[in-house]
Amino acid sequence: MGTGRVLVGMAWRRAVTGLLILSGLLSLGYIAISSYIAEQLVYEAPKAIVKTPASQALRFANVNFPSRDDRINLKGWLIPGVLPDGRLTVDRVIVVVHGTRTNRESPGDHLLELTAELARHGLAVLSFDMRGMGESQPAPLSMGTLEQRDVLGAVDFLRRGTPPFPELGRPRIIGGLGISMGASTLLLAASREPAIVAVVSDSAYAEVVPILEREVAKRNVAPIGRVPGIFAPAALVMARLLYGVDFFAAGRHGRRDRAAAAATHPRHGGRLRADRQLPPAASRRHILGGFAGHHLDRAKRPPRPGLQEDRG
Repeated sequence: MGTGRVLVGMAWRRAVTGLLILSGLLSLGYIAISSYIAEQLVYEAPKAIVKTPASQALRFANVNFPSRDDRINLKGWLIPGVLPDGRLTVDRVIVVVHGTRTNRESPGDHLLELTAELARHGLAVLSFDMRGMGESQPAPLSMGTLEQRDVLGAVDFLRRGTPPFPELGRPRIIGGLGISMGASTLLLAASREPAIVAVVSDSAYAEVVPILEREVAKRNVAPIGRVPGIFAPAALVMARLLYGVDFFAAGRHGRRDRAAAAATHPRHGGRLRADRQLPPAASRRHILGGFAGHHLDRAKRPPRPGLQEDRG
């Protein structure tokens, strides 16, 4: 009888020990996979630039400038606008901000062709690679929270940097055009920088976390294959712990700042959707019409209502 109780006790202890070991292994695996996914979210090999404005028969200068505050080295192009009589101008400059995981050429969005169209309509363009993308300095992706410093650095360069076309002087008016993540980033920067007097926002997002959660679910990790959704919250937490990128804060503060920018800046075409990511689809006429609506040379209009979310 006593021997039976001893055997039962030993079996129970072995079972508990086995469960604890299994639980620990599963927890370690969960953390490891979440950490790997977090690295994939914040770091990605930059895409090479294939074409330059020369392919559009436009004069341009390669430029370098630091982001505001953290001094990340950024690279871009300054393309003078072409007036009807053929003269070049930088009187009115559009800072063009590309989308996520691409670069200033962004062939998927035909961004180079769009910037060329702006230049041919007399608007100079400063198109640059955000941190960690294209030819700019490697840095973690934060979906706009840190990248807004890149846009602010672009404004600082236009106002105080060494002009690549000194004979053309400095810009009198600065506006901005952003696509997807670039649109959200631009709105964040515009809420802090009064020198940006007009914004065209194409497919800005209102919430960051739902977009990333869907992105996590599309990834494959060996040996488990497609990543289950249960890893998404932990991956976002690990991004904050390992790389200092707080996507949750980006959602909380970014929504407020984007609304502030929309209320104080003339803008065109800037829809926000909180429930899904929109593909950039604005036509050239739509973009050009946004800037032509106020000619980039009028005084700021009275404040408009905040951003209207489209949850359709």
